[in-house]
Amino acid sequence: MQVTNNSNTEQQKNKNARQNTATQTSADENVKAAHDQAEADIEEDPDLNSEPDPTADLDEGELARLDNGNDEKLDV
Repeated sequence: MQVTNNSNTEQQKNKNARQNTATQTSADENVKAAHDQAEADIEEDPDLNSEPDPTADLDEGELARLDNGNDEKLDV
């Protein structure tokens, strides 16, 4: 009877190991899919865009100097 218990225990360990490997593979696939989706969302989000606006850090005077060349001359 002792041999049967050891055999069953060994079979159960093997079964558990296979299930753990399958679960880990599934979890890895889910993590990769979530990461890929997050990357796609970040690329589409203008607030998270990696290309900053070159005028974002300028004060009013600096912006006015940049915009001066674009002003239309008004005839009064």
